[in-house]
Amino acid sequence: MSDFQDLTADERALLRAALHGPLMDRDPIVLGLCLRLCGRRLLQRAGAAAAANGWRGSPHAFVLTRDGWTLMKAERARGPLRQTG
Repeated sequence: MSDFQDLTADERALLRAALHGPLMDRDPIVLGLCLRLCGRRLLQRAGAAAAANGWRGSPHAFVLTRDGWTLMKAERARGPLRQTG
């Protein structure tokens, strides 16, 4: 699994957006970032699995994978770093 700090700012923003709902691939730049995150196994195409779970949106949308959920959950649980002195 990837480390959250290894991702670019745009990739991190996409993962945060994927927490709120599926990502649509309308923009070629967003599509490229989504495919890169698919290569890291953090996102996947919605496809048949999402339809089987009751989602009626586009099968071409991107959703978080289990690794993506785990990464985002760990990042949200991390508290801010404390400054000393």
